[in-house]
Amino acid sequence: MAGQEQMRQDSGKLQIAQLPARPDHTVLSDSIPLFFIGRNQSGFWVARESEGRSGGLFLFRRSAARFAHKTSSPRGCATMLVEHTIELDVPNHGSRLVELIGTTTDIIRRHAPFVTNLIGASIAEWRKLDAQISRALTGYRRNREAIENDLFGREYKLASKNDDLPIQR
Repeated sequence: MAGQEQMRQDSGKLQIAQLPARPDHTVLSDSIPLFFIGRNQSGFWVARESEGRSGGLFLFRRSAARFAHKTSSPRGCATMLVEHTIELDVPNHGSRLVELIGTTTDIIRRHAPFVTNLIGASIAEWRKLDAQISRALTGYRRNREAIENDLFGREYKLASKNDDLPIQR
């Protein structure tokens, strides 16, 4: 429906965004269903029939387009990609998994922001540990190469197994 209102969130402030107007009958016949396809605030793809009769959430844009064509089969439909964020305001007839992921993400985002901080801190600590291990291994390799060069003149390589250092040629 032309001018259908959608909820949208920009910079933490709730705003109303409108879906584009349906092209007039000279461009698109009224008998052809029109589906709007765009991303929601969580980044999932939304396919919504312009009259609000059906819609769904999807992981991929291709899945949203497939839903639109399958829903309007056998006569087909027109699709319009929407640049701004749109939210699904009708029951989800798309992917239940995406709906569950989106709901879970929203709950975590709203009610448990400390989880995000915990995950971020864990990743930062992991990167520090990884850097320390890399530095240690690099030092060990350089040290080992220096020993091989000094002792064996690049003729032999050290090989270690169970703290035993046999010489290999």
